[in-house]
Amino acid sequence: MGNTALGLVLLIYATRSRLLAAAWGQVTLGSVLLGALAGLVPLTVILVLIFRPGQLGHDIVASGLGAIPARHVAYRLCVQVGLTTVLCEEFAFRGVLQVLLLRTLSVPWALGLDGVVFGLWHAALLYNGCTGRRGVARLAATGGGTAVYMLLGLLLALVRQAAGGLLAAIIAHGVLDVLMFAGMVLRRRQLRRMAVSDTL
Repeated sequence: MGNTALGLVLLIYATRSRLLAAAWGQVTLGSVLLGALAGLVPLTVILVLIFRPGQLGHDIVASGLGAIPARHVAYRLCVQVGLTTVLCEEFAFRGVLQVLLLRTLSVPWALGLDGVVFGLWHAALLYNGCTGRRGVARLAATGGGTAVYMLLGLLLALVRQAAGGLLAAIIAHGVLDVLMFAGMVLRRRQLRRMAVSDTL
């Protein structure tokens, strides 16, 4: 809901202020390839962490899936992840915000601040997802996750800057989120099977 609302408000703002063309930028074949490669790098790291034994994998799956039933996975993947997360976040952060920051700040400061804001946007989601931890451990996990999102935001900002357009960041974010979500679904099934076999 938050991503959708943010995206709609900024779409209205960008339209009224004639910022849409600058927010979208250019589209090239190179931006498609750059986006795909940039999405695969963090995806590989996250999949390793998800499938690694221990609490961290459980926390990542819990923060990404929560209690979502299996029958709602397709909706979550196509609508919530594909549309409201990837498109709305990229339009908001690498489209409108990054363009506005670049008008007032140097490139390093603009990209860094874009990454920080992106990380902070995810802090509440991370805190609510770390249900396997309590107290200071939960805060530490939330802080660590927020830092990871800041780095991801910086990577996406760099991708958008290098490509000269938003499409590369959308593709990178889409490759990462869609395949990460699919990995979380597989890992949750695996964890449930393990829990059932442990009780037998």
